[in-house]
Amino acid sequence: LGKSHSREAVAPLLSAAEDPDIDVREEVVKSLGLLKDPQAITILLTTIKDPAESVREESIIALVTIYVDRDAGFIMTRLARRVYKNINPFSDQVGTDPAVIEPYVKVGPVVIDSIAERLTDSSPLIRLDATKALGIFKAQAAIPKMLEAMKTGDSNLQVATLRSLYKIKDPSVDEQILPYLNIPDKAVRDEAILTLGLFKSRRALAALQQIYDQNPGSKLRAKALQAISLIGDRTSLELFRRNLRDPDSLYRQYSAEGIARVVDNSLVEEVSRTYIREKKLSTQLALAFALYRLGRKEYIERLIMGLTERMHHEQVTSYFLEMGNPIQLELVEYLNHEDARVRERLCYLLGLIGDKSTIDKLKPLLKDPNSDVVSEAALAIRRLGTS
Repeated sequence: LGKSHSREAVAPLLSAAEDPDIDVREEVVKSLGLLKDPQAITILLTTIKDPAESVREESIIALVTIYVDRDAGFIMTRLARRVYKNINPFSDQVGTDPAVIEPYVKVGPVVIDSIAERLTDSSPLIRLDATKALGIFKAQAAIPKMLEAMKTGDSNLQVATLRSLYKIKDPSVDEQILPYLNIPDKAVRDEAILTLGLFKSRRALAALQQIYDQNPGSKLRAKALQAISLIGDRTSLELFRRNLRDPDSLYRQYSAEGIARVVDNSLVEEVSRTYIREKKLSTQLALAFALYRLGRKEYIERLIMGLTERMHHEQVTSYFLEMGNPIQLELVEYLNHEDARVRERLCYLLGLIGDKSTIDKLKPLLKDPNSDVVSEAALAIRRLGTS
């Protein structure tokens, strides 16, 4: 019935939603997730309060699924699309898996409120699922309840909340995140460091610098440097310059990225010399990012080639996304690149940072010989056409 995608399937599923057998109710809820029908949502808003934990969990997953654009696919990783039967929408990490609804999808307040109510559910699993679902829905209205639940939640819930808060992208919550820099749980502290960096929180800069100073030679110090680099404040420039010469390639990478964000053109020669000496590919790409931002536009070629790297294409993708709409005019020049991976990944990028004027540049790729390129071009055009 669910796979039929037919409105006629709603009535029989409605009658089965109150079946005394828990397994039956679970299957009903899964089927409702496949139907894009207001009545299905109405039923799920009831089953989300079911006495059985498994039914409540499936209700949350079904509500997430119902708001997925079936034609565009649900982007669980940057280029992979999976149908409902093969996905768990909650196996995500910010950075490698930015699972969120498409910009043109609107989730009703009653759905957000119903899921937010599960933040105080008796089951830790349901509270966790609700937190992740609110991130996927970019539910800004639920932020106060999420922050409140975070105070008393376990470390898993706190980490999930931090990731969901970043997906919602309201940097004004940085002040509420700051206390989590000082808690003993490593996973939560590390996630708080990263989230504050992603939010470019200058309010957190002093605390992050203190973590960096007090933890020499540790992974914690590297995480603090990453966050400081993401913030990219001019006051950190000397720290970045110093770490360009560090024996650890990760420190060199974060420093190059920090310099790219500060954009001090007086450093171009120093960064160029560092690039020539650098052997580590991830650090080379970071230095190319810095050089491009410092005015050496020819380094876009190195970044484009980075899109072909299996282990590093997401690193380059994040740089292009960060630079945003202004770089689209240069990126469209590479849509006829000989490598299909470049064409595919550029379609993805342009769908996120382009505008309606980009659509005409993407249309020829609807006839690309590579089916993955065609799919990504079609999704990009749809995104831009509804933006």
